[in-house]
Amino acid sequence: MKKNWLALSAAAVLLFTAACSGGGTPKSSEGTSAPSAANKPSVTDRKAEITFYLTTNNVAVETFDKRYGDKVREKFPNYTIKYVMQSSGNGIPELLAAGEVVDIIITSDAFTPIFLTPYNLQYDITALVKQNQTDLTQFEPTTIELQRAMANGGIWGLPIGINSASLMYNRDLFDKFGVAYPKEGMTWDQLYELARTMTRNEGGVQYKGLVMSFQHMMYLNQHSAAFTDDKAGKALMTDENFKKAFENLARFYKIPGNEPPNNKYTLASQTDAYGKTKTAAMYASLSGAPAEDSAMNWDVVQLPFLPEKPGVGPQARTDYAYLTSLSKDKEAAYEVIEYLVSPEFQKWKLAENQGYSALKDPAINSSYGKGKPWLESRNTKSFLPQKYAPATLKSNQQSAADKEALAALDAYLNGTDINTALREANDRLQRTMDLAKSGK
Repeated sequence: MKKNWLALSAAAVLLFTAACSGGGTPKSSEGTSAPSAANKPSVTDRKAEITFYLTTNNVAVETFDKRYGDKVREKFPNYTIKYVMQSSGNGIPELLAAGEVVDIIITSDAFTPIFLTPYNLQYDITALVKQNQTDLTQFEPTTIELQRAMANGGIWGLPIGINSASLMYNRDLFDKFGVAYPKEGMTWDQLYELARTMTRNEGGVQYKGLVMSFQHMMYLNQHSAAFTDDKAGKALMTDENFKKAFENLARFYKIPGNEPPNNKYTLASQTDAYGKTKTAAMYASLSGAPAEDSAMNWDVVQLPFLPEKPGVGPQARTDYAYLTSLSKDKEAAYEVIEYLVSPEFQKWKLAENQGYSALKDPAINSSYGKGKPWLESRNTKSFLPQKYAPATLKSNQQSAADKEALAALDAYLNGTDINTALREANDRLQRTMDLAKSGK
């Protein structure tokens, strides 16, 4: 994969904004029983065919093989590993209509209510977890807690990868203006004052103190404020906790000179000032290191903390490997999933710069950047928080929710009071949710 922050951020936009047709969330398929360990044949003694599906559009076979396929075939030589690429006209509805069997779906927590539950593809792997004595305590706890919340106490998938948000900064700009670099353990109020200090016009050049992806920062907010409650069918953008999360970020855009260009708040409108023109001192978004040849004198710290939640960082954005209800060989497919989340595979993935591990063993993720001089000199451990905020359940209307949050931001920054801006956005989101529920 191309390893630069812009590419990673662009990929993240796709992950957070993609949508898929489908109705509401039906009752979960339950995996209530599984063969005992004593009767279970060794995976190396038999053959099986396992089909993967990734919910990111147009991931080529070669890319799939590099990320997953080749290593799985190496581990399970008797297995036939297939891959179905998602593309226009080849989504979940089309696969189901064609009778295609998919054993493992890899997708993020954001996409679970879009790609799994509308088609009843979820499967409770609790029995398989017990049968295989899978240690769920090896994972970052919030990734399992989120699964429990999704599956009403069960578990549908295991966490194959993790990311979060962090604060990157341009050392050269801080040196230019004689200002101390951002520090670990700052509060959001301290970051606000630092952003004000670094926002200035010098020699006819407008410098911005902080740019961000508002969408992602709200999505992973440290208040653990959800946009919706899908089970209750209710939009939550007027809740006090959501308002606090919204206002904490929106105030940075009100710093004179730090306004978004052309009233655009999307990631693409923010990244140029940091990565291209290098006129933004700090950048808050999904974590990801620049490429070796980026010519950016950068470093990174954790996102600031909320005064009422010291030490708590943003939420995790987690990728899960899901065993589907369609699988005809669930034991074999589960064995593959177990390998994908194992320290063996996760260490290899990290060495290949293919993302962070959801395993909580600090020795695994701390190896990020080892042997790469342009990373070893940076504070890369701060790409992930030391403690994650509790993860919120994501909505099957998340794209609509993101759109309304940006609309509320636009209204707020153009003079509408915050309560009105959020109420009007909430009303629109509620109508969208009601229409979706009614099937119109």
